[in-house]
Amino acid sequence: MDLSKIISVAGKSGLFRVIAQGRQAVIAESLLDGKRIPVPSSAKVSSLDEISMFTTGDDVPLKEVLSKLHEVEKGKASIDPKESEDKLFAKLTEALPDADRERIYGSDVRKLFSWYDQLLKAGEFDKKDEPKEGEKPEEKTAKAKASKEGDKKAKADTGKKAAATPKPTTSKAKATTMRKSAQRGA
Repeated sequence: MDLSKIISVAGKSGLFRVIAQGRQAVIAESLLDGKRIPVPSSAKVSSLDEISMFTTGDDVPLKEVLSKLHEVEKGKASIDPKESEDKLFAKLTEALPDADRERIYGSDVRKLFSWYDQLLKAGEFDKKDEPKEGEKPEEKTAKAKASKEGDKKAKADTGKKAAATPKPTTSKAKATTMRKSAQRGA
């Protein structure tokens, strides 16, 4: 699951996937309905990759919390985000036993379960950073190294060809005389 392209925009409901980035706005696609919107640079945007949850120890990244919740729920939908805070915190402590109840707001837990449902419906938990079918991780890195070496050789070859071909000589522009009829104002 890659959360680096998934964002939350202040003032907009739901989660968005970053599609393209321009100078003045980011184009984002809603995970709920697939509509694309421009998100101006002045809007408050939070990447889910950068969010973490408070625990009694070190803070835990949201990605790990969502993955643990997915394991606890066995890939199915979780509790309704509109349930009471006590039920939500009970479900959260199943996935994150050392969650700090004093520092986590109820609204944050509701948002967590809402985001979990949206990511589940969008199929983000099914997307893994695995190699392609029939390809082992060692083969993938070997192919990447080979392509880099091929790129280096291609650049070296083009450098040799450029040095071997002579540069075209520049000639001075010839002055042409114009007839009086071709001149303006005559």
